[in-house]
Amino acid sequence: MIVPVYNVEAYLAECLDSLLAQTARDLEVVLVDDGSTDGSAGIAEDYAARDGRLRLVRQDNHGLGHARNTGIAAASGEYLAFADSDDRVPPDAYALLLRSLERTGSDFATGNIHRFTRDRTWPAPFLRKTFLRTRRRTHVSRFPWLLVDRMAQNKLWRRSFWDAHGFRFPEGVVHEDIPVVIPAQFLAHAVDVLRRPVYLYREREGGERSITQRRTELRTLRDRLAAIESARAQLPEPARRAYDESVVAEDLRYHLDVFDAGDAEYRAAFLDSANAFLERAGDDVEARLPAIQRLKWHLVRRRLEPELLEVLRFQRSGLRRNPKVRIGGRVYGDYPFLGDARLAIPRSVYRLDTTRRRLSHLRTLLR
Repeated sequence: MIVPVYNVEAYLAECLDSLLAQTARDLEVVLVDDGSTDGSAGIAEDYAARDGRLRLVRQDNHGLGHARNTGIAAASGEYLAFADSDDRVPPDAYALLLRSLERTGSDFATGNIHRFTRDRTWPAPFLRKTFLRTRRRTHVSRFPWLLVDRMAQNKLWRRSFWDAHGFRFPEGVVHEDIPVVIPAQFLAHAVDVLRRPVYLYREREGGERSITQRRTELRTLRDRLAAIESARAQLPEPARRAYDESVVAEDLRYHLDVFDAGDAEYRAAFLDSANAFLERAGDDVEARLPAIQRLKWHLVRRRLEPELLEVLRFQRSGLRRNPKVRIGGRVYGDYPFLGDARLAIPRSVYRLDTTRRRLSHLRTLLR
């Protein structure tokens, strides 16, 4: 278990208590103090002195990717796992993951992620379809929803698999998981998918924001794009089309949905980078998305920023009413600019009654 530590004195004890409460008792926890300037290193040192399963490694500040790589080099176990020092791990998480790997021989096991605050815990919505049920010895080519599962922390990795492929986290960037996890999904012979939550991801409520909460920062956008390109370059050619569709559906949507919260520089950078990606990916890379998403990407392609902002406002205020309209026997989303002669957006962008299934399509691409 690798736990990078940097200026998390408010959360670290809670994280370490959750690790020490694991029902899997044969546990080695490598704490990597990445040059903390608050009381985090002292807390880590106290815990390591009290429990021999914890070991503290100190280094100057180099960032999360470097700290994880340092921890990997120091770890001696048969398996690898990662936790961020402001998060928590359910008590039975590693027992569940380990039991599955011992039963199946898969290269790694992955489990559901729940988000939490002081007041509540809830499933991560973007992973709903990935962890709808348990699947053992599966593979991304048979279960393409694994393309959405891009975090390292909700997994138990067989060390022999990790070392055989020389995985290392990129350093000095955010979104360092993507260039490791996406290629690993394809390189694995088999993967276990567990429905139960094995990782609790904190939504910070004050002070410094998490990476997830910094979506409208230019660096976060640029690092995500770099991570996407790095992962894509490592994939076999037949898999790239499926990955491109997943990027539009998930990675770029992650930034598109907060487009209106960004400043002018961020919005311009997003439109430039998104269009560069869409042009390379092809004309219909978003064709199998829900109609409201197709509409947003249509406006992105045409760089119609005011109209895009209007659709985002509409989505937040009116989409829960599921507005629809029937025209000529077909059902369309009753969304902004439907039938607007000035914009002339094709009616097909708004269609709701499509019969194309994204999962079966992605399976075909990955065969």
